[in-house]
Amino acid sequence: MGKLKHILLIDDDEDEAYFFKMALGELGHPVQFTYYQEGDTTLLRLQENSIPAPDLLFLDWNMPRLTGSRFLEAIMKIPRYATIPIIVYTTSQAPEEKDLARKLGASYFLTKPSSIIELCKLLRDIFAREWSYSR
Repeated sequence: MGKLKHILLIDDDEDEAYFFKMALGELGHPVQFTYYQEGDTTLLRLQENSIPAPDLLFLDWNMPRLTGSRFLEAIMKIPRYATIPIIVYTTSQAPEEKDLARKLGASYFLTKPSSIIELCKLLRDIFAREWSYSR
C-alpha cells in the first residue's frame, strides 16, 4: 500500500463499519478511514466537494433511501471520481447485481466475508491491486 490511503466506507450498518475499521487496523498500514452511514447525504458532500476525495471508496449496495446502484450512477457523473476505484461492498452474491455494478462503473464487487480474518485478506488483495481506470 505504500503511502497513506484515504479510505471511505459508505454503509448503513454501523457494525459493518466497526469490523471494517478493525480489519484496516490489522493490516499495519497508515490509513485514514472515513465512514458515512447515509448515501444521500454523503453524495451531496462529495458533489459539493466538502469532503476530500478518497483513494478508495467502498460502497454498500443495499442501503435504504439511496441504494448503492443509484449512488454509483450519480457519483460517476462527478469528473474527479473517474479515476477513483469504487468497490461495491455487499452481502449479495447475485451475478446480476455484480453485472449491474460493473455497468454502472464499479471497479470491483466484494461480497462481505463472515470473518475479520477473511476481510483482512480481501483488503490486502485490494490494496495490492493495480487499478485500471478505463471505465
